[in-house]
Amino acid sequence: MKAVSKLSPKEAYEKIQADKGVLFLDVRSCVEYKFVGHPLEVILLPWMDEPEWDVNPRFCHAVSTLLANRPSSLEVEIILICRSGNRSLEAGNALIKKGFKNVSHITTGFEGTLDALTQRGNLDGWRYDDLPWEQG
Repeated sequence: MKAVSKLSPKEAYEKIQADKGVLFLDVRSCVEYKFVGHPLEVILLPWMDEPEWDVNPRFCHAVSTLLANRPSSLEVEIILICRSGNRSLEAGNALIKKGFKNVSHITTGFEGTLDALTQRGNLDGWRYDDLPWEQG
């Protein structure tokens, strides 16, 4: 079985700009998406969401639905982002198990890894790299 590919935020942004056919998904919760911010032109599809924080049992089906009108939907490039790269990797692995062949995740996510003071956004991530995003 193929593994989920790893991308930096800048690599992902370049791919998204070069190919408008890429499916770019934010797998964070609705609250994170709204109040923390999100990349421009990303589609919100939570892998887990409040209040239970259970894995979304319809996640892979929802991705299939988003790709239903595309030829060779299992071959479409899918790029996932979350807060720090953990949920996007889990979601990517689930997609690979369902037969999707071209799945990547942004390893440092939107907010980045924790620094020595356990704060995000100071070392890496989409926002740290000053890539386009919005809040609200």
